[in-house]
Amino acid sequence: MFKIKLDDTIVAISTPVGEGGIGIVRLSGKDAVKIADKIFVSKDGERPSTFKTYTVHYGHIVERKLPKARKRGKIVDEVILTIMRAPRSYTKEDVAEINCHSGIVPLRKILDLCLKNGARFAEPGEFTKRAFLNGRIDVAQAEAVIDIVRSKTELSLRSAINSLSGRLSKKINEVRDELVSILAHMEALIDFSEEEDTNTLQKRDILNRLKKIDKEIESFLSSSEHGRILRQGVRTVICGSPNVGKSSLMNALLKESRAIVTHIPGTTRDTIEELINIKGIPLVLVDTAGITASGDIVEKEGIKRSHFSIENADMILLVLDYARKLKKTDRDIISKIKHRDNIIIVSNKHDLKKRIDINRVKRLLPRKSIVFLSALKSQGIDKLEKKIIDAVFKGKAPSAEYVGLSNDRQLFSLRASSIDIKEAIESLKNKVSLEFITIYARSAIENIGKITGHSITEEALDKIFAEFCVGK
Repeated sequence: MFKIKLDDTIVAISTPVGEGGIGIVRLSGKDAVKIADKIFVSKDGERPSTFKTYTVHYGHIVERKLPKARKRGKIVDEVILTIMRAPRSYTKEDVAEINCHSGIVPLRKILDLCLKNGARFAEPGEFTKRAFLNGRIDVAQAEAVIDIVRSKTELSLRSAINSLSGRLSKKINEVRDELVSILAHMEALIDFSEEEDTNTLQKRDILNRLKKIDKEIESFLSSSEHGRILRQGVRTVICGSPNVGKSSLMNALLKESRAIVTHIPGTTRDTIEELINIKGIPLVLVDTAGITASGDIVEKEGIKRSHFSIENADMILLVLDYARKLKKTDRDIISKIKHRDNIIIVSNKHDLKKRIDINRVKRLLPRKSIVFLSALKSQGIDKLEKKIIDAVFKGKAPSAEYVGLSNDRQLFSLRASSIDIKEAIESLKNKVSLEFITIYARSAIENIGKITGHSITEEALDKIFAEFCVGK
């Protein structure tokens, strides 16, 4: 199905290149152990081809002038070699992993020796691609691998591990298997026509089964946003007039002095971004320049960037000064963002004497949450964090057992399948011929199969693995 040379033995550096304690060069393929034979000398003189699977051996990587030379050769590095034989390895092929000292020179030298002795340089994600093509994992599990690598919090890591273990695939395959069963039922009714009353009962049964699947998919889709949030984070923009305490709020949330804070309005003249973890939820926190009228060319550019950040925000923290009345700049900002649903009003400087008209704020921004706090004194930050979590997940934050879709490709495929199922349901209700309804059923099966790889194209597969780093 896929044009890939599985007969090749591939090699790559699987750790970041640079100074460090350990570096790993990974070989996979039918000649992985043979290549290890040519470049590895164990302490006791045994050859890797005699090593048992899942064994670790101490020795040296050596460079011989001739591949079959009997002399030991020039030592390149002191290493640990791990042998994992097919089919019980990550790729289901013979795998040899060389643990050496990290550093550009030893890693590159060992990589070059592997290439000279018959290996081919691996493409991005090719080790995981081989795991898929050899049947060890499906596409959803392969995508979970990259989610693990990119996880930003413990909760996002746990979600990715749940998918890697096959729990997402199990749910998807259960729905797909039921659709295949329904399609077979419909085709049997077409081929073996029975009495009208019996056919009516059979069609009613099919309709009920499709409705049940539709309900399951809708439930899955409703929680799909959780997966995107855990994977990508919530882009949260702090906005407001100059000198209301935006930078102080950012520092309080980060629990460190990241943004410059002064009493002088307009201290922040550009957007500042930081990733924070709030109860397992990754937030991409953006501190913006104070929005006001300005003739300063630098300040105007900062304000322009603030508007851009607000337009592209998943959530907005509107900061108002508790110790002063609303200004025209405050009202202008409110008028520009009031159409947004994802706003939390932060009334800052709550430790000072009240001058703001909160009732007026509520009239300008009805049904928006308000949190009173003092960012400078870190008072009330915990309340704001709770409001953020409630706003993100509508009071239903995912647990450590959460299993769901993690990317747009999976979401698009499930939505397409959902549309097909709904079309089949409506057609059954309207007594459309079963021959036409089977078209929707087949399409639904194909679309949902794309999630796990039952019906994925080579182009889509290449696109998925292009996101991986070399060596994974």
